[in-house]
Amino acid sequence: MAFPSPVKTFHDDTYPSINPTLPQLTTRGKNIVISGGGSGIGQETVRSFAKSGARSISILGRTPRSLLQTQETISKAYPNTKIYTYIADITEKSTLDTAFQAIKSAVGSIDILIANAGYMPDLHSIAASDPEDWWQGFEINVKGAFNLLSAFVPFASKNASIINVSTAVTQMPYVPGGSGYAISKLAGTRVFDYAAHEYPELFVLNVHPGVIETAMDAKTVAAGIHFPHDTIALPADFVVWAVSPEARFLRGKMVWANWDVEELKAMEKELVGTEKFTFGLLGWP
Repeated sequence: MAFPSPVKTFHDDTYPSINPTLPQLTTRGKNIVISGGGSGIGQETVRSFAKSGARSISILGRTPRSLLQTQETISKAYPNTKIYTYIADITEKSTLDTAFQAIKSAVGSIDILIANAGYMPDLHSIAASDPEDWWQGFEINVKGAFNLLSAFVPFASKNASIINVSTAVTQMPYVPGGSGYAISKLAGTRVFDYAAHEYPELFVLNVHPGVIETAMDAKTVAAGIHFPHDTIALPADFVVWAVSPEARFLRGKMVWANWDVEELKAMEKELVGTEKFTFGLLGWP
């Protein structure tokens, strides 16, 4: 299946322009927080930011074992980056408030927030869906987005960056059985859109990570839906590029990790100040 693309080069793997070891992509001295950082895309994103020289990376998640495994693995490979772990459920704001206060005490203000935690309800038609499972998508993808942002803002450094790991499903006309995921992720993405307007000093960007072989993706495969897979390094390295000065012109947009960044940079003049790569009624106003 070929996806539509505004650029000629559509990547399925990482490539030199988003290599996190590039000097222009360094996050040296930066404090980073990643939700859902114990496994999958989140874990690989921890690795990419460690490669870029981050001062500290604080990982939020619900499973102590996966958090500690990530901490041990990344700390061993990149000893100059301090890895912290915090047990926090994004559906419970009090746990996030406690975690962010602890992060502030440990490292100071937070420079980069990666909102990676998400949930995909089982893929069924609306009438065949378990109401509790269907609604769990909203608890995590929408309420969780609200909780994470509201807990983060008081501890954000000046000109901090926020990347929301969204999904291209929000832009697709229909995915069989995907109502719970598509609708909740669209609503969650709009939460970050509003944050971009309400906090103009912050850099906010929504990113489709590509199609990665994770536990979440396994649900679509089990439902008989098959998309071509991308490597997990692609979104992880792309996010490091996305918080660099090179990507500041994309503030408030929704982009795909597959899109070539050199071609995106060449589009800066036609993107800045326009509604391109945003959500809304086409042609409004």
